[in-house]
Amino acid sequence: MIALYLLTGITKQGLLQALRRLEEEWAKEPLYIGLIAEVREIHPGMGLRTIYEQFEPVDIGRDAFIALGIREGFRLRAPENPQITTRAIKNRRYPNLLEGKRFTDVNQLWSSDLFYFPFLGRHYYGVLIMDVYSRRIVGWSMADNMRAENNMRALQRALTIRGVSNYGGQLIHHSDRGSQYVSDEYTETLLRQGIRINMCREVLENAHIERLNGTIKNVYLNRWAIQTEPQLFERMEMAVNNYNNRKHHTLKMTPIQFETYVYERAT
Repeated sequence: MIALYLLTGITKQGLLQALRRLEEEWAKEPLYIGLIAEVREIHPGMGLRTIYEQFEPVDIGRDAFIALGIREGFRLRAPENPQITTRAIKNRRYPNLLEGKRFTDVNQLWSSDLFYFPFLGRHYYGVLIMDVYSRRIVGWSMADNMRAENNMRALQRALTIRGVSNYGGQLIHHSDRGSQYVSDEYTETLLRQGIRINMCREVLENAHIERLNGTIKNVYLNRWAIQTEPQLFERMEMAVNNYNNRKHHTLKMTPIQFETYVYERAT
């Protein structure tokens, strides 16, 4: 053995220390595996790298954590290709209000869109409204149709959550040119609340909400074993709550925490 130590340049003490470190790492593996399993219960489509960055487990590097997760069967399957849900109107009734704008607070820009969700042999559609500054979902709804009533439910929820009687033109509502967003009831509600209306010309102008759609659909809804329509509606709300309480990489905190921080900073 002495000849082996001399050949490799490793001392007996160094070898024993390395073996102890390995034993400690192996002993902690069940803790890391348990962490991944618990997170996946709440965020079923959260990737291993995101889990590592969100929860920062101690005494293990990112690559080792990801490798462990893959070895234990936690690799995610790629989501299916998204389907188009917009029935665009030909005439763009509202101007682009975002050009040159810089947003510095909540309730300055809301963005809304809907996504397609196949379920029980039928087509369901989720509607989301996000405060772009805080990344918080403030309005949401789910229905088995693309009628404007679904969008109205999401809007009414957002107005109730925010509790502002009139925005006095300080808030912009941004969407694509879908027919739901130009319905009389929807636009009249926005204008009555002092909310200005903005509609995009290209899908890339709605990038924030498009990414959010993919997260709610592919990180949450598609990963749960949903059995009934009432359960789908419950899981939609759960997905929104989970999203609002997970750390956002650009904010370095959750959307709910960030809004609390913004409000406290202003007082």
